[in-house]
Amino acid sequence: MALMVLPLVIVYLSVDRTRIFENFFFGYTVHILWTYADSFLERYSYFVHTHFLFPMFPYALNMTASALPVGFLLIYQYCTNHKKSFLLYTILASAVFAFGFATLEERVGMVHFKKGMNQFYIFLIDISIAYAAYFLTMFVKRMSENIKG
Repeated sequence: MALMVLPLVIVYLSVDRTRIFENFFFGYTVHILWTYADSFLERYSYFVHTHFLFPMFPYALNMTASALPVGFLLIYQYCTNHKKSFLLYTILASAVFAFGFATLEERVGMVHFKKGMNQFYIFLIDISIAYAAYFLTMFVKRMSENIKG
């Protein structure tokens, strides 16, 4: 439950409200892409979740619903506000999520890696999803600026 609620409280308290649509669009994109990826991995038994918040929700509503999107959203917000390299910070955050949190989840029995899946693949998926969300957000932001004139 804490993985679901605590990140949402943190984002509520720390989101840049002057750019709220942009930041939330980025976080939402990470959420959707990771939910699809996690559902695929779960369905084909590569990355199996053993505990669920509610049995009626999709499998992907563990880390992918709140902690990962909020983590990447806060990194995106920090990097764009302070002119830091989002691409570099994403690599560091992906390493923490994949080799830290995913390993911890595996050790406590919340997930199982099967069919050759491991933390390195989670690391690559994290990077791919964050970069895709970043470039999609930049695309939408530029389109919005072009419409405004």
